[in-house]
Amino acid sequence: MREDGTLRKKEKGEKTKRKLFESAAKFFADYEFENVTVDAIVEAAGVSKGTFYIYFESKEELIAAFLSDYIKDIEADYRAHLALLASDMSASDTILSLTAAISDILAGKIGYKRLRTVYKLLLSKTFNMEAIKDYSRELYQMLAAVLEQGMERGELNTAFSPETLARHFVTDIRGVAFDWCIRYPDFDLKEHALAHVQMLLSGIKNEKRGG
Repeated sequence: MREDGTLRKKEKGEKTKRKLFESAAKFFADYEFENVTVDAIVEAAGVSKGTFYIYFESKEELIAAFLSDYIKDIEADYRAHLALLASDMSASDTILSLTAAISDILAGKIGYKRLRTVYKLLLSKTFNMEAIKDYSRELYQMLAAVLEQGMERGELNTAFSPETLARHFVTDIRGVAFDWCIRYPDFDLKEHALAHVQMLLSGIKNEKRGG
């Protein structure tokens, strides 16, 4: 019986946190971070202010937790896309395909308003954004694995480690996404992301085995 009660309490807690996440996501997509209050978040979520502080010390901690959870969800989409690709696809084509998928997810699932808010929060350095900045993120690991396979097959040169190259690819895509945010809507995110990644790939392809 005690285990059942503990399980129900945990499920209730997760449901409450999900409500707060969804409420915060809605506000931060439409308003400046500093203009969103805890009062507004809890009212929209249908929970008490006291309940909010059981789970989070501040709205900064809430949004950090939300972003960490959201990043895991997004990276699951990236992983699912890679799983659908042919195992014998070249590393270059795999990276280009993943770049296209990332662009579609950023534009369609996240949207420029939310992404713009994320960049503003990263620049503010007011709270923990390691979920996005951390080099151990799964996106870096996925790219490094593809690059390493390309090196083993002789498609790519080995002047740099897969991990170093993965960081450069993510930095490049992030830069293009930032440009999309400031030039929206007169900027094709996928087109520019693919062009930039293609340029990076051209610098590490082996001429005879370039895939």
